[in-house]
Amino acid sequence: MRVRLPGLYIALCVVLAGLIHIAAVLTLPMLAPRDAHARLAALGPANKMIQLPLPAPGRQVMPLMAPDVRYAICRYDLSKGPVRLKARIADGNWLIAFYTPLGENYYTVVGGDLKRPDVDLIVAMSDQTVAEVGVDSPEEFDNVVVVKSPVEEGIALQRVPLPGHSRSVEAERALKATYCGAHKGSNQPSSP
Repeated sequence: MRVRLPGLYIALCVVLAGLIHIAAVLTLPMLAPRDAHARLAALGPANKMIQLPLPAPGRQVMPLMAPDVRYAICRYDLSKGPVRLKARIADGNWLIAFYTPLGENYYTVVGGDLKRPDVDLIVAMSDQTVAEVGVDSPEEFDNVVVVKSPVEEGIALQRVPLPGHSRSVEAERALKATYCGAHKGSNQPSSP
């Protein structure tokens, strides 16, 4: 006796398998115990710019880090108010990208688009004001870029490509001078 499966049952099985596959792929990043946010949390406190070590085979903080690029990150936490990020960008290839803890990029500042070397960013939730980080005068506000974050905690990544080995000292110095935190008062050093 031969059992015949109707084509409808086969089609339903294929559709169900596809839906299960899509659901598994979409939920897997949320279930990963060592996501980017967790890896970077181990490097230092929130609201502080941390320069990542040079990538080497088998010694990368994050996967696919380029050896001719220097990186610095700020894991920001907006629960106590907005965060200010100040940096000096040496050329148009530098960028600062903002990510949610799940790795979704929601804003990017490219050095070439700014037309000025100094970057002053305020990361805030929609219900927070820029006055909370010390921007009071309209003149100062003209030079500030306000980034509205969709999440309370996230990552700001500064990416500095090196056009040559000779530029690495300049890049390291600029990354170390980058500030990320609460209001930058007059007692803190300014960007180079």
